[in-house]
Amino acid sequence: MIKDRPVHLLNQADYKKLPAKPFRVNFDALPEFVRKGFGPLDGIQPVTGAMAKAASGMLQDMPSKGEIDLFRTAETRFQPIFVVMNIAHLKKEGDTYTAFPYALTLIPASKRGAIDVKTIDLIAKLDMQKILNEGEFCYTGFDPFVGSWSMFGSLSVFLGGENPYQGFLDELGLVVGQYFLATQYGAGDVIEVSLGLSNSTAEEKYKKHRATLLYAPFENVRTRRVWGAQSPIELFLFQELLQRGKSPVLQVLAFEDGSIHASLYDLWGKGKFRSAQGVITEPDMYFPGKKLAVFCDSGKHHGRGKAKAKDAAIDRQLREIGITPVRVPGKLIVTDLKAAADLVSDALAS
Repeated sequence: MIKDRPVHLLNQADYKKLPAKPFRVNFDALPEFVRKGFGPLDGIQPVTGAMAKAASGMLQDMPSKGEIDLFRTAETRFQPIFVVMNIAHLKKEGDTYTAFPYALTLIPASKRGAIDVKTIDLIAKLDMQKILNEGEFCYTGFDPFVGSWSMFGSLSVFLGGENPYQGFLDELGLVVGQYFLATQYGAGDVIEVSLGLSNSTAEEKYKKHRATLLYAPFENVRTRRVWGAQSPIELFLFQELLQRGKSPVLQVLAFEDGSIHASLYDLWGKGKFRSAQGVITEPDMYFPGKKLAVFCDSGKHHGRGKAKAKDAAIDRQLREIGITPVRVPGKLIVTDLKAAADLVSDALAS
């Protein structure tokens, strides 16, 4: 359960209320890099040269006879992986609602506390796209920041019936995709496309991190965050801004040449990108039209002398390339969310 929700949000009449269907997910709210990176995530992953050769170059969602023979001979096992999206806000548009995401998470399918594992013969018999389209699965009580959830099942069952789900909207994890992750494959044989970064060093680091997130087999039933808000305070500020009709992009990387690219989860925090040439920092939110970078600064990581000096240096670098930084104290977000959001709104207005 996500804790320390601001009173300002809790006092909003529709903050906890879930709508009856229909509602649609605004996938355009995802950064372009994320849409490109997750658009191909279906069927068997990762796609390899050996698979393409076995399928005679005709790769599809379901495995061809050549791929089935390839994996059967190798006795390859697969982990079914759900791509789960958390929703921050619903915008009413006529008789429908548009959902704005704030997190994407990978969750391995499980049985009795152990990761579910399938053979190629079982996968070949399944029509997973049909199952997903008809079932519309979800996780309830899902907190992506800690990776815990209450139940898994059909979205229509939780939203309808005599006892509909009563939890917070942002703790409803929608299953928006599934793929079968091979537990053994040749890492050097994986087929990847260019991500479009002009900095070759940065692109290589980005691709390696993406491959680790998406293709490393799961060792236990734990979630794996791949994109989105990195803390509850970011979520709360994001929700208030969306409520005001302002739609920032979450988690981006700012480069010295002024370019902005989406950041996958922990890409910056774990140091995988800090040594990449030309990278300045990772703003929590970004308004492209206004070139405004928003930072949600917790007291733990930004309250002391060295941290403040480092933040000031980053702010100077951003201003030099025409980006305006706005730093919002985390404590203010929790205690006075309206005032915290006003800091961003005022900066946008000016």
